[in-house]
Amino acid sequence: MSRRRAGALVVLLSLAALVSSGCARPSGLDVRYPEAGANRAMLASVERRRVEIKPVTDGRVDTTRIGSKPDKGGDLVTSRPVADIVHEALAVEIGKNGHAVVAERSDVILAADVEEFWLDVVRGYTTTQYVGKVVIAVAVLDGRTGDGILTRRYVGVRRRQVDTVSDDAAREVMDAALARSIRDLATDPALVTAFGRVTTAAAPR
Repeated sequence: MSRRRAGALVVLLSLAALVSSGCARPSGLDVRYPEAGANRAMLASVERRRVEIKPVTDGRVDTTRIGSKPDKGGDLVTSRPVADIVHEALAVEIGKNGHAVVAERSDVILAADVEEFWLDVVRGYTTTQYVGKVVIAVAVLDGRTGDGILTRRYVGVRRRQVDTVSDDAAREVMDAALARSIRDLATDPALVTAFGRVTTAAAPR
């Protein structure tokens, strides 16, 4: 093979590798808050607030995975960082309840930490049990004074029994566990009261 043809072959192989990597699906479960199922809740009863959601922290002991596949099949992971998944879920829920998510000049600040984001997979004789659990600690601060108002923990659990192990079943369970923790937040009377207590733009600082 001539040097020119060898060089052209290298270029073609490189392009093929780039195309292949660009078309490949991201590894891991695409866990996300099901926005289509989000509805207005008790949090919508408060006058519209400007809400800043701080970058979510991931306080789990092991942040590299969310569980283990059955029969020593390896780790279960998400396609995006768990902190990003939770931040997006909070933003969706706040917006669905009529409040504005902002980056500055907020009435309310939410600071969240992920304490648990885990999927247990238990293989039985004929079926497999999935148990997903999400625990999020949330602090509410007055956006204008910086004073802490409330600290709460929100827990979501979802169980599902399936005949066949699949990524779709695992993702659905974690989607539901996440949704339940976020809905727990939106229906919490204490959080609603905290939103009502903040200093608004119309009030003197």
